[in-house]
Amino acid sequence: MKKLILTLLAVAVALGLVPSISLAQHQHGATKGEAMKMDTKEVLVEGVKVVFQIMTNEEHKKMLVDMKMKEEPEAGTTHNIAVTLVDEKSHKEVTSAEISMKVIDPADKSQIKALNADTMMKYYNAYFNLSQKGKYQVLIAFKIGDKKSNAGIYYEVK
Repeated sequence: MKKLILTLLAVAVALGLVPSISLAQHQHGATKGEAMKMDTKEVLVEGVKVVFQIMTNEEHKKMLVDMKMKEEPEAGTTHNIAVTLVDEKSHKEVTSAEISMKVIDPADKSQIKALNADTMMKYYNAYFNLSQKGKYQVLIAFKIGDKKSNAGIYYEVK
């Protein structure tokens, strides 16, 4: 009976730690005790997890200042879109891909850019103008070695 109680107590303590761990991961990249305001969406494509991270230039600039980086958002843009590619089997970030992104706005106009690789942050990113309210389609074409793939999400500006 004592073993059962001790086991249940250990499980209860372990479960109590899980929200703390999740909260700590959610606070990653926080500025001055505040969590970053970023929308994250994931898609699995042919063994590669594609993670899209979209934030306003204002939030992105706060993150850059906090990280002591001297990058300025591109003039005429409103959002930074970052993409991380993770190999599903090895769980390692892919840092040697070629990626281009196409963003289609609610009026069906397109912006196309090659994404810049940031090897320190292990992601690819670019700045886009998402100034209209409505649903945007965010598409990428990427090449890892000789293998080409596509992925996409919808993102809504309210």
